[in-house]
Amino acid sequence: MTPNAEFCGIDPEQMGQLATSLRGAADRLTAFSREFEGKLRQNGVETPALREITDIADWGGRQVSMLHGRIDLIKALGDGAPELGGAGGTASTAVGGQGLIRLPDELKDYDLAQGLARMYGDDILVNFHSDLQAKLIHEHIDDVAKLAENPQAAAAFFALLSPKIRDALPSIIAASGSKTAQKDLSTFSKALGAALNAPTLVPAFAKVKEDLVKPVDGNIVAWNRLALLKGANVPSSIRSAAARALVLDEFAKRPAQEWRAGSLGGKKYDLPDDLVAMGLEMLDGDGAAVRDTFAKMGGADVKLSQADKMKLFLDYAKGVGTGDEVADAFGRAMEAGTEAKTEKAGQHSPEAAAFAFDAIRAAASFGADLPRPAMDSMSVIAKSYVHELASGARFDKAVDRTSGMGVPANWTLLPNVTPSFYLSPGDTYRFMQTFVGEKHLTDDFDTTAGKFQYDMLTAAAQLDARAESDRFQKIAKMFGDLAALEFKATLDVRGEMDATDDLVRDIAKNTVSLGIDSVPLAGPLAHYAIETGWELTKAYGVSTLLDGWADDLGTRVEEATGARSDFVLRQKYDMAHLLHQAGYPASEPPAELISKRTGDLKTYDELLAEAKLEAQKGSKEWEQALREKLVPYERWMDGNGKLDDKIEDATRFHTSEHAKEQIRIWK
Repeated sequence: MTPNAEFCGIDPEQMGQLATSLRGAADRLTAFSREFEGKLRQNGVETPALREITDIADWGGRQVSMLHGRIDLIKALGDGAPELGGAGGTASTAVGGQGLIRLPDELKDYDLAQGLARMYGDDILVNFHSDLQAKLIHEHIDDVAKLAENPQAAAAFFALLSPKIRDALPSIIAASGSKTAQKDLSTFSKALGAALNAPTLVPAFAKVKEDLVKPVDGNIVAWNRLALLKGANVPSSIRSAAARALVLDEFAKRPAQEWRAGSLGGKKYDLPDDLVAMGLEMLDGDGAAVRDTFAKMGGADVKLSQADKMKLFLDYAKGVGTGDEVADAFGRAMEAGTEAKTEKAGQHSPEAAAFAFDAIRAAASFGADLPRPAMDSMSVIAKSYVHELASGARFDKAVDRTSGMGVPANWTLLPNVTPSFYLSPGDTYRFMQTFVGEKHLTDDFDTTAGKFQYDMLTAAAQLDARAESDRFQKIAKMFGDLAALEFKATLDVRGEMDATDDLVRDIAKNTVSLGIDSVPLAGPLAHYAIETGWELTKAYGVSTLLDGWADDLGTRVEEATGARSDFVLRQKYDMAHLLHQAGYPASEPPAELISKRTGDLKTYDELLAEAKLEAQKGSKEWEQALREKLVPYERWMDGNGKLDDKIEDATRFHTSEHAKEQIRIWK
């Protein structure tokens, strides 16, 4: 056919006829040349023209070979194509026995793909072993990498590669002992990913795409497919379909069976040998794929709720030798599904929040018995869903509520606290148990909780400054309940001595040993003071949980540092500072309470540091100096009745006995 700007076509049958005709013509030319060359030589006549004719015949013979190779390639790539309705386009097409077949006009690249498929599939991966095979695999890996730059060529490569070889590729590379196995497998995966992300214009690749998301017999083949697909950066729909088809649908139906692949690939590629863990690994980092998988897992045959499906993995992880692999992969899948690292706290999408609701309840049902490798992920989720945990810890309203997506009856909404769902205190307490057993995870959550408390109290103070209300006190009460619930969970997981000793050390470090040069400035950048504020809030919560603990705290701080800071006073002055900074109506503080460094009301830390400095220069103890400095502070607060009442109420709410009694119900 004559090419034009819209369409260029090839008819394999007519091309075959052309090749046959060309072969016949070349043979006739060759015969003619030989016959006449012999006769002319007998008569002493030179035959340069006949030699030119022979060259033309040889050229024709070579073209015949090329044409037959091109015909075979086009037919192979067009295998399985539906009959095209005659629409034009900017692609090259081939006409076969079943009608028009659309292919991109990339025949040169297809030749490269075919050459690589033959070299790997018919030679390197079947005829060589050990070091030589590893060397040959890596020697041509740059050519495979180029396929990722041309999705249709990549599709052609995998369409032409033997399915048996493709399904064994990770194991073959690992068995060769290759030192570059991870890089080599990653290169093949990226090429496959390029093909799977592109429109399926190579018809034969459609079957490859379909096969990759079908169930297979044998754990090793399933493992190999997952290993190849994991690094392929495939669309979420394919990622979910493959994970389900290759392992997770069957796992949801019959979890109690052997799921280990028993291959060399796990160690070589730093991937789990457990097929269930590999299915979860396949979903890592793709929230849409995670949510789709858990929503559809097992199909219509499985009647479990989404939360119950999640529990299957945790039960399995606790009962098998490969449980750590499964728990770790499960945790990261939960992180992805909840969008804990991609969405802002308090602003979660409905689909991520609904998934998080189930994930938190599933994990909470295990509490402190959650497998250790999943704990890190629970801490990540807790930080991202701090609005939900803070609301779940509230004891002021609907104490007997059950966890749900809707607002509980008789609930009071708090300003700027925007949970996507509402947990019961029991689920909140049990979920906290999943990560508070590890101090570094607790510290990580506390940093988030401290910043959240500071921001919410500041915002509530600003609202109350504009229109008198009790929003500041209600926010303080919520955080008092959260701190108490968190520390109660910590006590029950780690034991009283271990948990309280850590808190004592933190308070001693952050409130007693401050020097004048390290006093944090006021305002949103006072990160150090924000963290200290949450530690003190927890200390208040603990004082309601353990009788006599508040008095004992001071003694233990003194033993740890040789000095004592009254943490009860500290909380009161922190509240005063927040309200004043937010512009709550009050008279001007006396000059001795205004910081020269900030021009604002002095923080408790500044007064404490000044007292210590004066004690170093004079004869009085720093405790006496601090008391003297706090006298004008107290007089100023007493002279502003509404401010003083708000401070007292907010401080008392942090030590609410109500929370202490209610926690017993949920333990």
